[in-house]
Amino acid sequence: MTSVEEIFATMGEALPGTKGKFPSKTVVMKIDGSSFYKIDGSKSTVQPCEEGTQADLTVNTSLETLQKLLEKKLTPQQAFMKGLLKIKGNMGLAMKLNVIVNATRKQLSKSPKAKL
Repeated sequence: MTSVEEIFATMGEALPGTKGKFPSKTVVMKIDGSSFYKIDGSKSTVQPCEEGTQADLTVNTSLETLQKLLEKKLTPQQAFMKGLLKIKGNMGLAMKLNVIVNATRKQLSKSPKAKL
């Protein structure tokens, strides 16, 4: 199983490859209510952040749901409809999250250490 830190470190490695596919907006992901990460599309960075950090979109989910998304056992749309993925903010930007999920999945598959 991959940790939250490993997933977001890998996401940070994958994000520059999404240039032009992911908007120059910010997303804060809240994982299990205690881990916060800011995805900055304009800088192509993923960094830990504090609760309450301003963003165009805030996503609240669990590590288990995030892992299922990365394993293709669940789509973002299914997770949203089941209430496993809560969205606050720009819904159009939420639809673009699949770009990051796919890039992270691809990057994780290249990493010998990461196991989903």
